Amino acid sequence: MTASDILHIMTLVAGTQLACDFLARKFIFSKEPYQRSISSFRRAKVKHDKLIASLSSTSTADKKKSSTAEAKAQKKKQRAEEDLAEAAAAVATRHTTPGMFSSLAFLILFRILSIEYTGKVVAVLPFQPWGLLRRITLRGISYVVPEENTMEIMKEMPVSIQDPSQVCSFLFIYLLCTFSMKMLVNKAFGVQPPKGADGGFSTLMDAPRSQKALQSFGIDTDELNEVRKGF
Repeated sequence: MTASDILHIMTLVAGTQLACDFLARKFIFSKEPYQRSISSFRRAKVKHDKLIASLSSTSTADKKKSSTAEAKAQKKKQRAEEDLAEAAAAVATRHTTPGMFSSLAFLILFRILSIEYTGKVVAVLPFQPWGLLRRITLRGISYVVPEENTMEIMKEMPVSIQDPSQVCSFLFIYLLCTFSMKMLVNKAFGVQPPKGADGGFSTLMDAPRSQKALQSFGIDTDELNEVRKGF
């Protein structure tokens, strides 16, 4: 158990994310198809916002407009929302492939680290973990270390511990790094989708094509969208 092990895991996580961001920027986000999808989304968003503002001012100034005019206005609004949703889905789709390759890279990294650190104590927790957390912190250690040798292992620790469950495997450190270092590196060096197209899978679900596909499978999209809003 050394600080170098923790630093090693942190460096590998940060380096893997940095490499994924660099490759995504070079082969996807700097290419013309992605730039066109960004331009299309921005044009659709400007058009949508102008239409909403126009309809809002018109409805405020004219409370007694005819039902025909109201229907036309709602139709224009719906068309603008659909165009914006399609453009946002096109941008989100461009971010899907880098996300998949990034997940694959971290899966490979996890397998490599699990082999390298099997049975090895990486850190000592300042508290006794409980329940599910203990299963994570002892993953890769508990089934390797015999119960009768726990006292000897405790004596070999460079810091004093009260209970054998305080020892920590690489998995807990790896998870902490993926929730911190991975996110920070991606925020600093990755390409983020513009606001309005940053909903990930939710953005893809909102596209008219996706809604029609769900309806073709007999799914009530209105009910599904209400459930999604609840989350």
